[in-house]
Amino acid sequence: MADRNTSKEPNHLFEELLKDRTRGLEELLRFEQDLIDAIPVPVFFQDAECYYLGANRAFAKFLGVDLEKLPESDLYQLLSPGAEDEIRAIDIKVLSQGGYESFEGIVQIPGNQECPVSYHKSVIKRSDGSVVGLATTLFDLTEQRRIQRELQEESAQKQAILDGFPGMLALLDRDTRVIWTNSNYQPLVSENKIFCHELFHGCAKSCKRCPVLKSLKTGKVESGTVEIQSDSDQNKKKTLEVVGTPIKDENGQVTSIFVIGRDVSAQIDLEQQLRHSQKMEAVGTLAGGIAHDFNNVLTPIMGYAEIMRLMAKREGGEESASQQYVGEILLAAKRAKNLVEQILTFSRSREQKELPQYLHPIIKEVLKLMRVTLPATIEIDQQIGTECGMVSIDPVQLHQILINLCTNSAQAIGDKQGKLTVRLSKGELLEEGKEWVELSVADSGSGIDPAIQQRIFEPYFTTKEKSQGTGMGLAMVHGIVTRWGGKIELESEPGQGTVFRLFFPLVEIESQASGEGAIIGLGGDEHILVVDDEEQVAKVTGELLEILGYKVTSCSSAREALLKFSANPDGFDLMITDLTMPYLTGIELCEEAHRRRRNFPVILCTGHSNKLSEETMLAAGFSGWFTKPVSLQNIAATVRTVLDNL
Repeated sequence: MADRNTSKEPNHLFEELLKDRTRGLEELLRFEQDLIDAIPVPVFFQDAECYYLGANRAFAKFLGVDLEKLPESDLYQLLSPGAEDEIRAIDIKVLSQGGYESFEGIVQIPGNQECPVSYHKSVIKRSDGSVVGLATTLFDLTEQRRIQRELQEESAQKQAILDGFPGMLALLDRDTRVIWTNSNYQPLVSENKIFCHELFHGCAKSCKRCPVLKSLKTGKVESGTVEIQSDSDQNKKKTLEVVGTPIKDENGQVTSIFVIGRDVSAQIDLEQQLRHSQKMEAVGTLAGGIAHDFNNVLTPIMGYAEIMRLMAKREGGEESASQQYVGEILLAAKRAKNLVEQILTFSRSREQKELPQYLHPIIKEVLKLMRVTLPATIEIDQQIGTECGMVSIDPVQLHQILINLCTNSAQAIGDKQGKLTVRLSKGELLEEGKEWVELSVADSGSGIDPAIQQRIFEPYFTTKEKSQGTGMGLAMVHGIVTRWGGKIELESEPGQGTVFRLFFPLVEIESQASGEGAIIGLGGDEHILVVDDEEQVAKVTGELLEILGYKVTSCSSAREALLKFSANPDGFDLMITDLTMPYLTGIELCEEAHRRRRNFPVILCTGHSNKLSEETMLAAGFSGWFTKPVSLQNIAATVRTVLDNL
């Protein structure tokens, strides 16, 4: 018994030892699995034949399968259906060559969704260097791709904003070298570009007004304007509004400058035009006030001169020397009247209507003005024909044309001795059967280069310095002449001078009867009430009407006139009133007269011809109107027309 028990004891010990080792191995395997499961990213293993060995729970969760069922699945079909052969080929390559391989691919996840992943494959070896298998780690790239897309979209949006800015955006270092700019200035950027010399080409490096240099010095946001060369024309300048913003480090030191530049040349031009417009408006207001008083002065001069001439004709003394002097007085007064009208028209914002005009008086007036303003070294040769016929023009715009052309000619001559020739003649009959008047302005100046002759009528094109011209003068001349139905021609050679030829179509005007007989034929015996706050104007107007045979009652105040009319509304056949008067204006006096007698005819006589339009005067109830100073012919025709239309 003892021997039997002794023989059985070793076997019992071996079995116990085997059980302990098995439990230890199982515990070791469980520990290894727990260790692998603790890895938060998907991991799986394959043997040397690419067959599945195991995986962690993150891998099973990622694929949406049970970890215990994974050995039953075709791993390649499960991971990347359609790309199985490509992935298997990569695995075989890694196993044969050893080492490590990383690449991106697509994995099928729950919901039949495709998930971008990054594969990281590494060979597992024994201690003797033989290959055991392959370990693969998967990294989900979904969030990374989303962030990349958002960053790309944000970058594209920022770039679109930068490139869409019409001016310049740039980042400069402390030495004002360009780090980057938006696309508008990108061609200028290269290594060692200097701000004032390259980015703002034409601006001096030491420019004290430069806001970028000031911002570097002060460490504050600085703004200002910088004048630089134009990209399209090296002879022109443009103005940039620049803002420099310093960028500082944690110690408050300026490390770079962010620059915003905007072209404000057009805005500055508009501001200058606005200031000019406001100045002209002020001139117009002043001219209107002066013209009113001046016309009141001219009215008795013209009126009494016409009375003297008419009385002399009746007495047979029209050939006397005194009557010749009266004629000169009337001629001078009419010239003064036309001059005032031209000043008013030039200062008005609305355009003057074109009327048939003889050109030679206007041209002579302009050349008198030019003789005073041009240097004495320039001779003015006038070849002005007086029998050329009439042209439908605006006299003020003809002034503008001549002044512009003569000024250009004087600038072309410069400080040298030169000659300016202005010629007016009747042109030849054209193919269309039209007759033309030709006005030419020629100079002995430097001439115009043939390369730019085709562009001289373009707006804003100029070869002059910025302070000498805007490039709008010849464009304005061309526009006016074309609008009148005319044409303009240029002849010029460098060093041989320049000739501008302007052609205007003739208009035919029926001649009107004139003389004492015609005027007396327009008279009558009606009773007329004359109202003007200028006593001398009211008196001479009344005397002109009395010469025509009318009965006249003159009043120097609107209040007096209204009292006389109210006392006997049917005792008057017509009223002639001034516009601007104390107590009542001419419009208010007309309204009061119509309250007392409906459809009573009222004629407006005013020196403010620019204040009322024809529509306004008709709406106010006036039957007719004329402007001061009025001629005997005009007042006779207007009064007779109104009375005959009752």
